[in-house]
Amino acid sequence: MAGGIGNRFWPVSNRRCPKQFSDILHCGKSFIRQTYERISQIFPNHRIFIITGEEYEDIIKRQIPEIPDSNILKEPYVRNTAPCIAYAAYKIKGLNPDAYIVTIPSDHFISNDQAYLNDIQEGLSFIEKQKGLLTIGITPTRAETEYGYIQVKSKDNTQKISQVKTFTEKPNQELANMFFDSDEFLWNAGIFIWSVQDIIQEFKTHMFDLHALFNTECKLNTPAEPAFIKSVYGQCHNVSIDVGIMEKSQHVYVLKGNFGWSDVGTWHAFHALCDKDDHNNVTNSDKVVLNDSNDCIVNVPPRKNVVVQGVDNLIIAEKDNYLMICHRKDEDKIKRFEKFFRHKK
Repeated sequence: MAGGIGNRFWPVSNRRCPKQFSDILHCGKSFIRQTYERISQIFPNHRIFIITGEEYEDIIKRQIPEIPDSNILKEPYVRNTAPCIAYAAYKIKGLNPDAYIVTIPSDHFISNDQAYLNDIQEGLSFIEKQKGLLTIGITPTRAETEYGYIQVKSKDNTQKISQVKTFTEKPNQELANMFFDSDEFLWNAGIFIWSVQDIIQEFKTHMFDLHALFNTECKLNTPAEPAFIKSVYGQCHNVSIDVGIMEKSQHVYVLKGNFGWSDVGTWHAFHALCDKDDHNNVTNSDKVVLNDSNDCIVNVPPRKNVVVQGVDNLIIAEKDNYLMICHRKDEDKIKRFEKFFRHKK
């Protein structure tokens, strides 16, 4: 999945170039390129599909030329993850009705590639034997309000795969603290494994209107696919797969992931992931000088000389013609800034 805008990470992530196509961690590769190189170790190119906004097709072709053009699924409108996953599922069903699908976000940080691939393969082996939907959960390291949480039914912490009791999307701080203090909750990493038959049955059961849109006079895998998808997406509601399916299904399992993970979706997550100086500052460039400053995040173009003097807890970020200076406690307002400039044009 490569269609998100990442506006919580504005201005470094923006509509022209969302974070999945950017080298935010300055490792020499974009997130989506890293994701491709990771999963291509176990999946051949002709079995890797990328679903994204139609305006990002050329970026994907440049960054991942190995993928066949026919495997780039183009969304005409932003409609969240339920329509996105439905599009891929119904298309793949037409190509192979017995297929198994691994759904992966394109813009997440993984620190241990081999452990990640091992967990995906273990999840596939489980789903091949057990009907249902499998998600991968991560043991929380802090009381984070920007992640979804998965409550497991089993009290046995040594059990790698458990049935899911509840899903909670982005709790308030009080709930996040409670979840973190409990050993029953995992972060929702947004990685899903299922058979094409099982996920389509769940759409039929819990999101019948969406199922009907894709299933009635389906034109996927034909020359009429672009027009068909534009019509379908024009009628779709903006719904996440968590709300539409995962919170309602009685057949959900979670595999406890054994790899370092972050969605790097916010400046707070970026700060938690990066190396800090002696004053807990994070910067992306050796041209940034911080003096008498603490707990700051500075992310600027690599050739920009910047001096930060005598301030604490600021986010200073620049990309293209946008410069943002924001107190870290006001990070939840960043989406508004992106929206303001988008509508001002």
